[in-house]
Amino acid sequence: MEDCLVYFFTGFLDSGKTSVICSWTDGERFNGKKIVIIATEEGEEEYIKENYPSADPVVITCETDELNGDMTNDIEKKYSPDIIFIEWNGSVSPSEFFEKCDVPERWALAASIVIIDSSTYTEYYKNMQAIFADYFRYADTVIFNRVEGDGDNLPKLRATVKSINPGISINFLDPDNKVLNIEDHLPYNLDDDPCVISNEDYGLFYTDALDNVKRYNGKRVTVCGQALVFREIRGKAFALSRRAYTCCSDDIGQINLLCFLEYGSNFPTGQWVKVTGQVRYYEDDSQGRKMAVPCITVEDYAVTSKPENDIVYFG
Repeated sequence: MEDCLVYFFTGFLDSGKTSVICSWTDGERFNGKKIVIIATEEGEEEYIKENYPSADPVVITCETDELNGDMTNDIEKKYSPDIIFIEWNGSVSPSEFFEKCDVPERWALAASIVIIDSSTYTEYYKNMQAIFADYFRYADTVIFNRVEGDGDNLPKLRATVKSINPGISINFLDPDNKVLNIEDHLPYNLDDDPCVISNEDYGLFYTDALDNVKRYNGKRVTVCGQALVFREIRGKAFALSRRAYTCCSDDIGQINLLCFLEYGSNFPTGQWVKVTGQVRYYEDDSQGRKMAVPCITVEDYAVTSKPENDIVYFG
């Protein structure tokens, strides 16, 4: 028997989870499939026939703590579904499902998706960053909906997510559900030679470069950071480093951009430098999966002053 594909949706109440699930249920991709919707939260939108006229899903409502191995096995026996959509209550950590809920062996996770209403995200993110961080750690896809285009700063929205889960896929939809291209909203012009990355945009540049090899590979950029030298690369490369604030007040790490340059003992280790060079990529598998990580082949550098605020913020 083929796998039953499970699509897990979370996000704040009224972020648009139900609307997305209804549209997917009614889409051609799942035409003719036996679909079960498990809703653990009730918002303004309803699971009613007029919201998916060409489909006939089974809708099961429950509390998050009722969704357990007994329930999932009962659903499997009664309906033998092809597709499961789970609308998870956004006030409960996704870990309660992924780490505690047993599911039938045939159920395979197809996607874990966070739905975000961009019109309220900035304010919510300021006050509830730990909750969003929990969403992003368990997700492989984020959908920002109700984006007003130029009225929303797409790169900054994207960077708040990428700072927590660099491998996550992010999509932006306008109020008419049309896809928006983040490349049209970057605060710097990659056609400039070199493209000068401001201190404020360091984090955005790094996270966007992680996700878009074709966009950045071979581009000449100028970027600033603190020059750190590690023993294993001494004399051949250094790290252009910035401290980065991700989600919580105590959660400050480092973004290290590897810069290839042969240098001697007079290299300004620990000082702030402005580097110009070409963006290139190397393969890294230290996190258990292969990633193309950006680096710079240095053409020139100069000592510069430390910025007034040396911490990179993503929000």
